[in-house]
Amino acid sequence: MSETRYPIHVKQLVPGLFLDFTEDTESPFQGKRFKLKDAAEVAKVREAGLEQVICILDKSDRMPLSPEEAGLAPAKSRGGGGGGGSAARPGEKTPVSRELFGLRKETVEKNKERRKTFAKCEKRYDETMNQVSTILRRVSGRSTEALDDASALVDGLVGTFLSDRDTVINLMGSKSTEESKNYHALNVTVLSMMLAKDLNLKAEGLKILGMGTLFHDMGKGRIPLQAVSGRASSMNTAAEKYLKEHPVIGARMAQDMPGFPRQAMAIILQHHEEMSGRGYPSGLAGDKISPLARIVYITNRFDNLLNARADSRLTPHEAIKAIYAERAAMDSRFLSAFIKAMGVYPAGTVVELSNGQMGMVISVNPARAAKPTVLMYHPEVPKNEALMVDLAIEEELEVVKAVRPEDLTREVFNYLRPSTNINYTADTV
Repeated sequence: MSETRYPIHVKQLVPGLFLDFTEDTESPFQGKRFKLKDAAEVAKVREAGLEQVICILDKSDRMPLSPEEAGLAPAKSRGGGGGGGSAARPGEKTPVSRELFGLRKETVEKNKERRKTFAKCEKRYDETMNQVSTILRRVSGRSTEALDDASALVDGLVGTFLSDRDTVINLMGSKSTEESKNYHALNVTVLSMMLAKDLNLKAEGLKILGMGTLFHDMGKGRIPLQAVSGRASSMNTAAEKYLKEHPVIGARMAQDMPGFPRQAMAIILQHHEEMSGRGYPSGLAGDKISPLARIVYITNRFDNLLNARADSRLTPHEAIKAIYAERAAMDSRFLSAFIKAMGVYPAGTVVELSNGQMGMVISVNPARAAKPTVLMYHPEVPKNEALMVDLAIEEELEVVKAVRPEDLTREVFNYLRPSTNINYTADTV
């Protein structure tokens, strides 16, 4: 079983974290693995003269302190949180000004490559979204052709995700909220197939997963006519009552569709079941829940947290922390793989860097969770030429903290365009 390994600063240590020094050749803890029991053990590690340690999230009782909670924010603010403080002072070099005067060639070349890839991603996402909208609409009308179209669409996604090249998770920007149900269906399908690929699910299993996930909410909003009296209050009461019945209703609809994969029906029926047995509609627990449904529970919950009502919507970084806090409801192995794939700062997270600049994470490197690629804000660089900096290349830069989009100035917000509706797509570089 793979472990989720995070490099963290010693100031982020708290009791309950599990540390790994097996690859450390210089510390007094060389070759050891252990969980920090109390504050005294935390102090002992901090006093060893180390700056960074490896934390094993799967074996920890809690998350490490965030950089801001650990007091790792820059001692000197460069313009304040919202504005990004990124306008270079005379003589001061930022990553962007270095690019203008010879930033590392690898970063410059990657910018050209990424820009082309992202344009293709956005076009493909929009085309796929139109297909999803058509398929879900035709399924509502019980069209048998819709199932064939869905199968072809999922086959296309399977082909992409079975590639042996790096998968890039890309935030596509704001989309219309009128079709939020359809965006949710596509988001959860893409995220589920990404996770399944990391779990080494074969092509046949990916196909079943894609079919079940695309239709996982098919039963939502299906209220029996006899349950409604015609009054608005009656409609609201019925909608609330039948909300937890939508997996059952959706599974029955799928059963009536000739050729719908039987294993995919379990995804529709069980995607709200929890490992603890506190889910619905049947209160199943543990191994009684289909492994594919356990995958969809995680990705469905994550996307719901991102695209909730404005007053309760979370940032990607906050959503990762939230689902970890709810880990008792989820398959621990699948959750660990999901967090590793999404990164500490998932795509779409607005961050402040150690040089005071603001940026938005556009892709993550699972092998180096704290070193994503960031779209940088800089007032001297046109928005359509914004620099994308891979922090794994620009080693001296690091993320200091995540920032909520509403805390940005209008100028920075419009430049970075953090989405009000988060949508993911994937492509291969």
